[in-house]
Amino acid sequence: MQDNDVNAVDEDTPEEETSTLGHALRAARESQELSLDQVASELRIEPRFLVSLEGDDFEAFSAPVFAKGFLKQYGQRLGLDYGDLLAQYYRQVDFREVPMVHQRPIRLRDEPQITRWIIAGVVLLTLIGGFTAWTLRGPQEVPVAVNPSSPVQVPEDPVALPSEPQAVPLPAPAQPEPLDPLPAEAVPVQPATPSEEPVEAMQPTVQVEIEFQEDCWTEVTDARGERLFYGLGSAGARTRFLASPPLSFFLGNADGVSVSIDGRPFSVPADGRQGNLARFVVLEADP
Repeated sequence: MQDNDVNAVDEDTPEEETSTLGHALRAARESQELSLDQVASELRIEPRFLVSLEGDDFEAFSAPVFAKGFLKQYGQRLGLDYGDLLAQYYRQVDFREVPMVHQRPIRLRDEPQITRWIIAGVVLLTLIGGFTAWTLRGPQEVPVAVNPSSPVQVPEDPVALPSEPQAVPLPAPAQPEPLDPLPAEAVPVQPATPSEEPVEAMQPTVQVEIEFQEDCWTEVTDARGERLFYGLGSAGARTRFLASPPLSFFLGNADGVSVSIDGRPFSVPADGRQGNLARFVVLEADP
């Protein structure tokens, strides 16, 4: 009886060991005389994961999907059937398939309610479209009754533009940050003497033309202290106006503009520049 029991234990042990997934993987690898490091290098898998598979330690993987992924790669490399390996894996981890239950589709809302929502959406879109069209059309002209006995005065066209840019054509933008003033000795500032003649009697005597190759903040002031041009000149723009010297110029980007007086180019004085800033006075037109 004792001998029979021992034989029964000896026969059960190998069968129990060979029935595991890890033993099947290890046996296949050893039969091909492959080492764990060699297979791990070929598959680019860390050796510890192969050790876990051969040791049936599936809890070493953070999720079952990783264990099945490594198992597929390892089994294919060893020439084993992945379907058999996966079935053995499910048996060992006590996997249970969740039965699929066919249910009726869930109706979130009934058809009448959906219809009402569709109608409401169409009405809302129609209202939005009408409001948008009315806004784009702008304010409408309202006819005004005119007394036929009185002459009708037609105002001048306020939007008619001159053929040439006129003095001070640009609206004054936001005042830029104050710039560092030029040294007093580098600026040929000539005090403008008050004219004894009335302001109405002063007539323009020179034509000033400024052409902007680059954006440049520009300020031109005449002898009366009035700004003839004040603002940011855009690249490609040109302005032309008549003025009475002396004229005070300030250019924020002197290299980006060209100044002409009475049709002749005017060179910015070297002593009136500080870097790319320029501040100078034109006393009179060149003879």
